[in-house]
Amino acid sequence: MDFISIAHRLLSYVPHVTLLGGIGLAVILAHKNSNCSFNAYDYFIDSATGKASITKTLQVIAGLTGTWVIVEMAATKTLTVEFFITYLGALGVSEAWARAISAKYGAKPDPADK
Repeated sequence: MDFISIAHRLLSYVPHVTLLGGIGLAVILAHKNSNCSFNAYDYFIDSATGKASITKTLQVIAGLTGTWVIVEMAATKTLTVEFFITYLGALGVSEAWARAISAKYGAKPDPADK
């Protein structure tokens, strides 16, 4: 590979890095704002135990990965309506399943979900 093709490939990731950086910055600013009830730790810590939750962490990783795929497909103009609907359906089913399991075992709703 020559220098031009390597540079072109690296530059193709600039929109993705910019988007993720902007989201990251917004999360950090909201987390540090004392007037805001948003707490970034709620995405990783179980409120009942105060310990790290592997389930919450894996949900965040899956959501970020799925969103990255959607952004990448949209950027390369390969995103189809069917794939996008499947993505949104998977997000909805994941949330519904988590709430159904919580309700079945009598878990109190996580205050972070309100």
